[in-house]
Amino acid sequence: MMQSTLSMIRLLALSLCICLLPGCTLLKTGVALMQSRDAFAISKTDTNVHYLAGASPEIAEQVANRVAAVIRQKREVVEKAHGATFTHAPQIYICHADCFVRFVPVTVNEPAAQFGDSIFMNIDALLKREARGVLPLEDILTHELAHLLLYQTAGAMGYGRVPAWFREGVAQQVARGAGGSEFVTLPEAARMLHNGKHFDPAETGSIFVNRTAPSYHLTTPMFYRQALMYVDYLKASNPAAYDQALHDIVTGKDFHESFRSAYGASIASYWPGFMASIRPLVQ
Repeated sequence: MMQSTLSMIRLLALSLCICLLPGCTLLKTGVALMQSRDAFAISKTDTNVHYLAGASPEIAEQVANRVAAVIRQKREVVEKAHGATFTHAPQIYICHADCFVRFVPVTVNEPAAQFGDSIFMNIDALLKREARGVLPLEDILTHELAHLLLYQTAGAMGYGRVPAWFREGVAQQVARGAGGSEFVTLPEAARMLHNGKHFDPAETGSIFVNRTAPSYHLTTPMFYRQALMYVDYLKASNPAAYDQALHDIVTGKDFHESFRSAYGASIASYWPGFMASIRPLVQ
């Protein structure tokens, strides 16, 4: 019965994707949704953490143990930041790169991804990042949990209506910058912003077309860094209003209306002040 229910959920999700996604993205998403997860082992210390041993069983289990050791604490961090709680326990799936790309329609270099109601973590990409001295996989987990909380509480449709720049900015903020922005410095991002190469703060968000880095001719790290900078500015400008707006967004209310209600002004109206604030960073 449980397996039948899960299959039905994935079939419904696939049907939604058929309506919303074009071409290659649709194909990859459909294939990923229909992949069986039965081969994943369950962590001995947390039944919500699953891993596939692959070519390096010991490494896979070690990463799973690291995730299991911090999942409760990271959940609490994300819930506190959003003023909301997960509707049910996050399910984490951990495997090597060749497996990761079968389950998530992203590239082999991505360290992790929230996909539907689950989080997938790419062992190979995560460990490569750590070898470069960037933030650890535990912070990447926090980033993806921020996405998952919004997905669970606002629902798939509500999640899709939140602009990608805001989703990523919030996830970066909660995860101490982990997830991509750490590869771009503040001065680098400020120069791009000053030159007019940036995302649109008035972006409405859409379940049909949600503009991401390529839409603005930006690299993903640059898109993430700029998003983080603006989200940080919005929060610093009025912490109480920011917390209220974020809570309303997470509970499924309209993105732009949530900001107008909390701040008394549109989110885009703060952009000139933000641009003025970064002027000292432009070299």
